[in-house]
Amino acid sequence: MQKRRFGRTDLRVSIVGLGGTWIAQLEAEAANAVVRRAFDLGVNYFDTARWDGDSEEKIGAALEDVRDRCVIATKTGSRTKRESLEDLEESLRKLRTDRLDILQFHGIDDERTLEKAVSADGSLQTCKEARSKGLVDFIGITGHKPRVLAKAVKTGEFDTVLVPINVVTRQALEELLPVAKEYDVGVGVMKPYSAKTSNLVTCLYQPSLSLLTDEPELKLLLGKTMRQW
Repeated sequence: MQKRRFGRTDLRVSIVGLGGTWIAQLEAEAANAVVRRAFDLGVNYFDTARWDGDSEEKIGAALEDVRDRCVIATKTGSRTKRESLEDLEESLRKLRTDRLDILQFHGIDDERTLEKAVSADGSLQTCKEARSKGLVDFIGITGHKPRVLAKAVKTGEFDTVLVPINVVTRQALEELLPVAKEYDVGVGVMKPYSAKTSNLVTCLYQPSLSLLTDEPELKLLLGKTMRQW
C-alpha cells in the first residue's frame, strides 16, 4: 500500500488508516481479525481514543507483536494536565506499548475548549512533558470545526490534525488544509464516507453539531431531514 510523509513528523503512513471507533463494537476475536487483516494489507496507521470503548485494548492486543512496524495514534478527551496524564498512562497500558507515536487532543470544537487545553494547566502540558520523556513522539489535535483547528495549527504546537472531509463536509479543504500545509502539519481525514456525526461517535464528548448547519450545500441536499437528526 502506498505510504506518504505525515507532515513534519516525517512518519511514513499508509494512505488508508484504520480508525478504532467501530472496533469496540466487535467481539475480541473478530476485532483481532479485522486489525490484523488491515495490517496484512499494508495499513500501518491505527487511530483510536480513550473514549472509543475498548478499542485501545483490542488494537493493542492485535498489534503487540508488530508494534514497531505500526504508527499508533490515540487521544485524550481530558482538558486538564492531571486528567490527561491519567489518560496517557491508561492508554499506554491498554495499547501494550511504552510510547505513543501520536497523542491527540480529542474533539476540540470551540475556541474556549482550545484555550483551556493549551493553558498552563491544560492537556498540552501533559503532552509536551510526555514527549520530553520519550513517552510520546508527536502531538496532534482532532475536531470537527476547521476554523478552530486552523487556529490551533497556527500556535505551532501541533504536528498533526484530524478532521472530517467527505463529499458534503468540505470546509477543511479551504479553511484548514492551506494552513496545515504552511505549517507542515500532517492531515488525517475522518468520516470520509459520512455526512453526519453519529451519536455513537459523539455521545461522550458532545461536540457542537452546528458543523451540519454551517453547510448550505448539505442543507440543499438533505432538506427537511436535517431537522430530524
